[in-house]
Amino acid sequence: MELAILQNKEDNKMMEAISSFLTDIQKGNTEIQINNFVLNDIGFPTVYSKYQQAKVELLSRWSRIVDLDYSIREDEIKIKIKEREIGKEDDDLKKQLLKIESEKMLMGLEGKKASVNGILNEARIFWKVYAENPQFHNLSPDDEYKLDAENWAKKTFNMPTIFEERYGGEYMKKALGDDVYKQYLEVRKKAFGLLPREMMNIKQIGDSENG
Repeated sequence: MELAILQNKEDNKMMEAISSFLTDIQKGNTEIQINNFVLNDIGFPTVYSKYQQAKVELLSRWSRIVDLDYSIREDEIKIKIKEREIGKEDDDLKKQLLKIESEKMLMGLEGKKASVNGILNEARIFWKVYAENPQFHNLSPDDEYKLDAENWAKKTFNMPTIFEERYGGEYMKKALGDDVYKQYLEVRKKAFGLLPREMMNIKQIGDSENG
């Protein structure tokens, strides 16, 4: 499709070539990206946590595919209606305008179809994680609790300062155990000093003593 706004034929060729990038760009995240940056070992340190996140990601993509399916089918019907209007229109200018509107709708439709392919590519990767772990498909509530607790303990171990700041020492003792948390606390105070919350507690003690 040549763009009327471009006078140079080479520019039109360039734009036509660029339009083919649509399907490449819309392929979605690769398996390397998903495994390293989505289902990463820091945020999802256990096989079970990766499995659970894969289910969340799959549900999200299912929802997007369903929405796109409705939208694409609606667009296809609208394009057919537009083509019918073009066939009935006798005024040349109005017919030209209807054709432009039809072309815009077709372009949008192609973009949506390319998006479907990208979402499907990602879904296949997450589905692989789900399908490769049938041991998690029918867990009892007790087993789910144990696996979830193990995941949060390992996640806390990976990001202790963040979890301590957000949830406090009592949570850290539950997640890591008293001995591990005590060792971490000593190292943290030497390396980073006090948390903002601890600083405020010291200030309040000092203010009350001075008051």
